[in-house]
Amino acid sequence: MLEVKAFRSRFLNEKMLKRLHYYPRALEVVLYAQSLLPETVRLEDVAMRCGMRPACFSRFFTEKIGITFSATLKILRIERAVEALERQDCSIEVLATASGYGSGCSFARAFKEVVGETPTEYRRRLLN
Repeated sequence: MLEVKAFRSRFLNEKMLKRLHYYPRALEVVLYAQSLLPETVRLEDVAMRCGMRPACFSRFFTEKIGITFSATLKILRIERAVEALERQDCSIEVLATASGYGSGCSFARAFKEVVGETPTEYRRRLLN
């Protein structure tokens, strides 16, 4: 079992963060998933870690936290990419791979969905 610690997120709203801290089972799974990145994180594995079936875990997580686990996982991956963008200069393909995405196109789409701008636009804004 991972040590349950304070979890922060730039892209989850305060209400969701409070709910995560209120439900330690959900928080522990998020921290576990975060520790596995950029590897593949399967719903079956995280559900088993909670002692639940995948469908039950998915319903539990969505009802208690207010966002699906897959959406949370996308946010965790994009947060990893944002941190990398702020620290180093690398290609979008490298960022995609380091964040667990198979292609730069799917990564850029997810990045824009979470952040509101493409990785290139984000980088340009950082440099100005």
